[in-house]
Amino acid sequence: MAALKLSERERNLLIMTIGFVVFYVFYQFLLTPKWDEITMLKEKARSQRLDLKIAEGKIKILDAVEKSIGIMPQKTELTREDRALEVLKMLSQATAHSGLNINFVKPRLEESGEGLQFTLSCSGKYKNFYNFLYVLYQLRALILIDTLDITSTGGASPDLDVKMNLTAYY
Repeated sequence: MAALKLSERERNLLIMTIGFVVFYVFYQFLLTPKWDEITMLKEKARSQRLDLKIAEGKIKILDAVEKSIGIMPQKTELTREDRALEVLKMLSQATAHSGLNINFVKPRLEESGEGLQFTLSCSGKYKNFYNFLYVLYQLRALILIDTLDITSTGGASPDLDVKMNLTAYY
């Protein structure tokens, strides 16, 4: 086959046309789909960043609520001493919240498996004792009353002297 004889102008026009066709094919079939994918990924990342900010805000709100009502965040693994301190803190908060006056709280040395044993002595009115039992029921640690000894002064609104042995499972 004989070679095409093209003038300088036609050759330049042919090179420009081939260059335009190559660029159009590259743009249409390679570049545009990638830009669409990049745009979609950017939108997805923006959406996930917004979800993350919302979740972080919710966590901050929950932390503030927990601090305001006196709930400590649950820790993964505490030593026996740390658990005893946490239970003492919960008992102290429960008696303060209910209106009872603490006379003393002391740990008992008997081993009870996983449970921590305490002796609690407090005083107050019947309503305060009832509120203490209600608050004790709502704690996140299971605190069982092993023995309960209540003495009263008598009268219409008697003062109660309460002594109890507790076992806490934290």
